[in-house]
Amino acid sequence: MKNIVALSLALVSGSALAMEPVEEYGIIGASGTFGQSIYSTEDSAQFGVTPNLFYYGNRGFIDGSLANYNLLPYVGISGNWRFAQVSNTFDTIPNGIDERDGNLELGITLGTPGARITYLQDVMSVHGGKEIQVHLGKTFDTPMRRFTLTPYVELDWRDRKLSQHLYGVSASESSASGLMKYDASSSYVYQAGVIGLYDFSKKLVIISKARMESHDDDSPIVQRSFGWSFELGLTYKFAGK
Repeated sequence: MKNIVALSLALVSGSALAMEPVEEYGIIGASGTFGQSIYSTEDSAQFGVTPNLFYYGNRGFIDGSLANYNLLPYVGISGNWRFAQVSNTFDTIPNGIDERDGNLELGITLGTPGARITYLQDVMSVHGGKEIQVHLGKTFDTPMRRFTLTPYVELDWRDRKLSQHLYGVSASESSASGLMKYDASSSYVYQAGVIGLYDFSKKLVIISKARMESHDDDSPIVQRSFGWSFELGLTYKFAGK
């Protein structure tokens, strides 16, 4: 894990320092979602609604539930709300498995929204775990003047405590669900996707997303090798030209 973090830090630092500051930009809105979670016991994909929030300015950025305030160039303090990922609110999880509580995490981010490494620590004593996220993405113009595409990849490392919180199956859960008792160790999550933005007007932006993720864990809670989703929505541009 140390070698991966060192390599990732070198990549992020090099990419961040090579990037020129960009103009302030921010959008907020919602998307209709069609996809299938790795935790869902449903055989078919489900429809849903997903909020969208992104902001980038001189002092930091917000990317979904992750917010960062820059104390120094490319160095900031970060806060993240980890939503309840194993939950019947958005998925149908196995019967007998307890829903996992969400929690607030604090940490530090090195880099920019498009090239960053983020360290996060649970500060609510929900699980006491930590996560390291490495995120790389780049925006490209297209032949359509008002349409851009941003492919991205992300690698997340989760320590044993966070992995146990998400993937572990206790003796009581095993008895209630029929799943094997399971103790998790540290794990990885791999993500990749592409985001499309189309300036419908000066203030309205159509957003589209396609994403896929894989969790490197053998927990019986994980129902499939890959989770995926497609999104299409409308956002309001509250910052930027």
